[in-house]
Amino acid sequence: MSPIRVTWRRTIGRARSLYSTAMATAGFMAASAALFAFGLESAEGGRLSLAAIWTASVSPVLPVLASLLGMETWSDERRSGRFETLLSSPVRERSLVLGKFLGVWTMLLMAIGAFHLVSMGYLAACAPKLIEGMPTLGFLPGFLALALQGALWSAVSVAVSAAFRSSAASACATAIVLSALPRGAWLALMAWAPQGRPAFGEMPLDAQALDMACGLVSSATVLTYLILTAASLFVAAKLVAGYRLVGRGAASVRASTAVAVILCVALAASASALAYRLDMTLDIPVGSQEGSGLSARTRGVLSEIRGDVVATVFLSRRDPQFRPLAHFLRAIEKTAEAQGGGRIAVRYVDPRWDLGAAERLVRSGAKEGSLVFERGHRVESVSVADGWDERSCVSALLKIAMPPQRRSVYWTAGHGEVSFSAYGPFGMSDIARDIARDGYRNHVLDLASESQMPSDCALVVIAGARDDFSRVETGRLDAYLRQGGRVLVLLSSVEPSGLATMLSGWGMRPTAASFASARTLSGTDVIASELTSHPVSAPLGGSQIVLEKPVSFAPSAAAEGGAGADRIEFSELARACGACVVAASERGAGAGDDLNLRPSRIIAIGDAGFATNGQLASSANANRDFFLNCIAYLAGTDAMAGAGDGPGRFVSGMDRSARAKFLVGLAAAFPAALFLLMAAAVAARRCRP
Repeated sequence: MSPIRVTWRRTIGRARSLYSTAMATAGFMAASAALFAFGLESAEGGRLSLAAIWTASVSPVLPVLASLLGMETWSDERRSGRFETLLSSPVRERSLVLGKFLGVWTMLLMAIGAFHLVSMGYLAACAPKLIEGMPTLGFLPGFLALALQGALWSAVSVAVSAAFRSSAASACATAIVLSALPRGAWLALMAWAPQGRPAFGEMPLDAQALDMACGLVSSATVLTYLILTAASLFVAAKLVAGYRLVGRGAASVRASTAVAVILCVALAASASALAYRLDMTLDIPVGSQEGSGLSARTRGVLSEIRGDVVATVFLSRRDPQFRPLAHFLRAIEKTAEAQGGGRIAVRYVDPRWDLGAAERLVRSGAKEGSLVFERGHRVESVSVADGWDERSCVSALLKIAMPPQRRSVYWTAGHGEVSFSAYGPFGMSDIARDIARDGYRNHVLDLASESQMPSDCALVVIAGARDDFSRVETGRLDAYLRQGGRVLVLLSSVEPSGLATMLSGWGMRPTAASFASARTLSGTDVIASELTSHPVSAPLGGSQIVLEKPVSFAPSAAAEGGAGADRIEFSELARACGACVVAASERGAGAGDDLNLRPSRIIAIGDAGFATNGQLASSANANRDFFLNCIAYLAGTDAMAGAGDGPGRFVSGMDRSARAKFLVGLAAAFPAALFLLMAAAVAARRCRP
């Protein structure tokens, strides 16, 4: 049996008989589980895949685990006196170092594998739909990233352990070298730079693991980890060999050893720099959690486009958003071809290398880090940094391929409504920007002074009015509706008012309902996941909307009478705890086609803050898509948002209680059980004769 294999087996066997190994493994699982649980919550509504979230949760804890697993590799040998025996044997130092490195690395990989099995198994119990959508090989790139990082951390841990007699000192020194120093230096750089994180990006160690988990494998990153691992093992072998010379007065040999170590470090640094200079990024087609495909609205738009459209990804290929953008555009390109519409050609421009093409895009008005659509002389871009999705990209396509939209959305004012121009958490500037992306213009409407509605009015939005509407104002709204008008109301109260009376006359009555048993995210809000088959809510089936202190609706007496063009139909759009929280009423739907009449439509949402900036920033809901679908339906177009709203949208489906259960079970119960099991195994081994 080779010395490497013998040393490898002895290293693993020795570690299995230590309580510190049980504590290190359990602590690793607890810390990784906590990061994973919080990562799932923060990733809600984003485009990271489950594999990327899991990898990003494990990566920061690996250096500490490696330092604890490797602290006894040489320290125990020196403390017990076996070190001299090993050095007197006819075995090369590199064989001993390599065997111990493989032992530590094997235990680290086993810990990663065990955490993956436990975390995915428990997640399958808490959120089974999330696991069902994950590709079989989706975690492979993430495992590759963690294996490469783990190899380097294990090699450094073995090298540092050779310099200390105390295992505790070895663990502390390794943790400082692998975790505290690099992260502390990065935090210092961000604190020192005036622009902070934008100047330096993310922490490289975290960004590298995340990129690889997303399928972007950099040749420079892989080579650098391999080079530094080999260099660390070389340094460890030289440190061990140096102990053979203690007391022999071989000053020249020790000096040559020190020179060899210095040259090794310099060579590793040079080779790593060269690898990054010649970097190539591979796009592995696994690891992403693609969405459920393009929506019906998107396919319809693509079938209507005529002529050639060029879609350019004006983004560095190393950016984590590059891969989901590339996959999305390929889906757009193939769908447009299948629908028989115009041809969409996809181009990629890296600002660092494609200087000529980048200059042309900048002159046309595009900015770096954007998705640019061109058709003739018309150019529209979607900022990647500000957020991109299927809706924003299709809106850009519509702007360049279709006649310009000349209609407007009017927001009432003067009654304490939420302002669409306010940028704070209680403003609605975010949703107003999305409406503008769809080609509409946002204007303020003063019903007290306007004798008639503007001719370009597509619909009226009443966003959480706190003060009552006068009879004159409700009369003008009522007259607008009778002429085929469209109104979207965000209601904050069930108290009798002029607005509530007007709604009752149009088929819906605000009521108070109990939501004590409703599912919640924060403890104060209410989750409504019962979405009906109405054209507004049907495309979002399987999603959830969130309301703060919602108002419910019931059909009024006006919805029960009338016939023909005067018939008012009441429809439920969303329910929570059996109560309707979003309702729609339509007058003249059945007779509109025969009499050439435009049906009147009202949608009422029982939450004044439903689409405020603070509510939309949560990303754990489909409020944005639901609101924009209401705008599209009232304006007379189809809803554009499909289930999940675009490719790569992450939705766990867990509410507050499910998240708490997942966190406690994975970060506390499982690690505690694992520690007790491993400690019992250690005790049983020590009791053997």
